[in-house]
Amino acid sequence: MVQVLPQSGRRSSIAAMRRRLGYIFHATLPATPRSLSLTSSRTNRSSSRVWRRVAVALGVVAAVSCMPRGHAGVRKEAASRATGELATTFVSSTAFWAASEKRGTTSARPRMMRRRAWEDAASVAGNDTSWMNDPVVSCVGWFALISGITVLKVATSDDSHTPSAFLKQLGGNASTNADTKQPVICLGDSLTRGNLSADWVSALRQQLQDGLDGSTVLNAGINMQCSKNIHQRIDEVVACRPSHVTVLVGTNDLKAELSPIEGFMYKVFGRLPEVPTLDSYEKTLLEIRQKLLAAGARVALVSPPVLGEDIASESNKRASEFAAVVKRVAEDAGDDRCSYLPLFEQTYAKLPQNGGRPYCGINFFAWCCLLCWDVHILQRDLADIQRERKLGVTIDLVHLGPEAAENLAAMVHDFVRQAEGPKLAI
Repeated sequence: MVQVLPQSGRRSSIAAMRRRLGYIFHATLPATPRSLSLTSSRTNRSSSRVWRRVAVALGVVAAVSCMPRGHAGVRKEAASRATGELATTFVSSTAFWAASEKRGTTSARPRMMRRRAWEDAASVAGNDTSWMNDPVVSCVGWFALISGITVLKVATSDDSHTPSAFLKQLGGNASTNADTKQPVICLGDSLTRGNLSADWVSALRQQLQDGLDGSTVLNAGINMQCSKNIHQRIDEVVACRPSHVTVLVGTNDLKAELSPIEGFMYKVFGRLPEVPTLDSYEKTLLEIRQKLLAAGARVALVSPPVLGEDIASESNKRASEFAAVVKRVAEDAGDDRCSYLPLFEQTYAKLPQNGGRPYCGINFFAWCCLLCWDVHILQRDLADIQRERKLGVTIDLVHLGPEAAENLAAMVHDFVRQAEGPKLAI
């Protein structure tokens, strides 16, 4: 039961939270008053400054986006408002910096707004400057910054097995190369991209290439994308003339709907017209299905997996509604070329009945950053990392662990191998 503090107590708790967040802001900001000025106009450092700011914005917003909204007995609404104001101010300023510097803007107005953004962030910490000499705050801040840059580097890393690379190899359009074997395309977000989790697409590629026909498997997963973003790049997928397409999308739509701050983040960085909802997700998925079927492909709509590992959590209750939408869209196609693959049901059945860890944005962001170090630098085994974190289905409360990824690859393998065309999976 949440304890309700008196009005004065709530104000003091919110002020304390703002000071702590302010300390992290100052420790992680990539510029200091004299060494790296936020208003520096040297063009040879423009790009690096922009990306450092974007990295910090992504890191901070991810950290506060799903912070438990009741903190130290404060009402949920009050704590949410405090973190929301802070994140919104910083991200909007960062987005402006990136846009203005990309255009080469050097007018007084952008400089004034940049200075104002710095002063706004500085005011959060109040008059208490003891944090400047606090080594713990500095270490945490710089670790967050370095981790944010590492995440960005991993998230934007390229892959040779993508639709764009496939089309480039064929000169721009697969239809002009009749002898080219039609590829299998896995379309989705970071769950499909696989560089922040177990890579089920590579496992599928290996399984199919070991078969008699040696099918080409392309990875069309891009990190941090919602259903609208995926719909915007359907034409590239269609241009590859795929024989089979799997569509695994919805986790980011779900996260955006559950958290106002994550919704704002996906809207701004994904350049979306509105924050994703369950209704908009269903409409977009319908359009994706129709375009792929019209292109002659066999389509498998995959339900998004669990979000967190608490079987009774609100996030998984909502995830089940997203899965029901995916199943309905597949069944309503009235075409035996469209299948439903029940990934949510598979992952939900593996959750513990009691004691599962619920989704938390702070834990997810921390584990995601550490995963970049553990996997891409230290080369640790995912199964060991999963056991260390006491998780059974996911690797970081969002992305798939080794067993779940293996099961998904097996489902898709069966879908591709069906001789008479796919049928709805129950």
